[in-house]
Amino acid sequence: MNFFRSICATLFCLTSILTATAQEKKPEGKLTKTVYYYKFEGAKSLEEVNKLSTELYALKGVTEFKPEFKPESNLAQIIVVVTERSRTSEGDVLFEITDLKNILETKGYKNLELTSEELTIQ
Repeated sequence: MNFFRSICATLFCLTSILTATAQEKKPEGKLTKTVYYYKFEGAKSLEEVNKLSTELYALKGVTEFKPEFKPESNLAQIIVVVTERSRTSEGDVLFEITDLKNILETKGYKNLELTSEELTIQ
């Protein structure tokens, strides 16, 4: 009888350990902050460039937006800050720079230059 109890207790412990291991959270990716500087032409005013904010904030991970405009040359630049976790699985939806480019092209702006800078998060 004691032998039977010890086998049952061992099986119960193993089952508990396997169940706990199977229910572990998926690992979270590293948090990154990327700043995109996108220069383009075709805008007529700072207010016009500022109207992009609604569409840009709708993009995944966008946390900051700053428009700049030079009236003498009709050149504009937007600064977009994206904060997100790195990809941990195939199904993760992350910020795509092509979405930003498509927004500008839809508005009729000519894309000139894109630069980016990755910042460390503390």
